[in-house]
Amino acid sequence: MTRIEALYGKYGMDYPATIERCAGDEEMLAELLSIFIADGGFGSLCAALDSGDTEAAFRAAHALKGSTGMLGMTRLYIVLCDMTECLRRGDINSARAHRDSAKREYGLVSEMIECI
Repeated sequence: MTRIEALYGKYGMDYPATIERCAGDEEMLAELLSIFIADGGFGSLCAALDSGDTEAAFRAAHALKGSTGMLGMTRLYIVLCDMTECLRRGDINSARAHRDSAKREYGLVSEMIECI
């Protein structure tokens, strides 16, 4: 078992599907994880929620949903799916209700990535 595989398991993330999407290349997976953290998408989502910008929040949540799904971040992906659907309906207040869960899961993802 590799270090990344062990970390994925420890944090309840989907390593088998993720590494398959990366054609078995853990170096590429590590790079994608690094890009995920560096791109600031989660900060953009929180800023849009704070400012009440439903369109920007939707774009940020939708983009993060895609990234987290691709990277096997299952729990964060589920929260972002719910948030995205609220925003798709224009319901920013319901989307904000998912913020604490999203922050918790994003924190765990960030912690895992820092260990790589």
